[in-house]
Amino acid sequence: MNRRPAVLLACAAIGAASFFAGCSKSQETPHKSSTLPAEFAARIDDAVAAYDVVRGALAKDSEDITIPATKLADAARLASASAPDSVRQALEKLSSSAERLAGLDGSDLRAARESFGEVSRLLIAVLSSEPSLQQSRQVYECPMAKGYKKWVQVSEGVSNPYMGSAMPRCGVEADF
Repeated sequence: MNRRPAVLLACAAIGAASFFAGCSKSQETPHKSSTLPAEFAARIDDAVAAYDVVRGALAKDSEDITIPATKLADAARLASASAPDSVRQALEKLSSSAERLAGLDGSDLRAARESFGEVSRLLIAVLSSEPSLQQSRQVYECPMAKGYKKWVQVSEGVSNPYMGSAMPRCGVEADF
């Protein structure tokens, strides 16, 4: 039995429901001030920027993840040096996970996406620790993905790193 049409229909229905709900995190969440050190916030911005390059590459089924994953690992390590105690351990784990992701050659997209799921889980944990870190960032979730199903994007609109070109728009906005 070919399940692909049913899977595509399910993703289309989920996407339509999200679209017609008409809500966006950027509209719901008022801008909140941060008590975080500026250096720490800048390092988190660097980490998210590198993460988003990896996410975009996986969404396009690209193997070019080594350099941005390495930049993500470095940014997370640097952020941990000035991080509040509550997120230091998560940042150290994020750096290690990003190093593992960078160590994959990218030709095995299944393994890269699985590793990216762990990186996503840790990044979302860090961003969840402080509301100001969530500004201008969206979290999406794909019910069809295997393993960890959420990811962060700096742009609105689904661009699914777990399903790539097979189902690039499968996903709905989710909470941090």
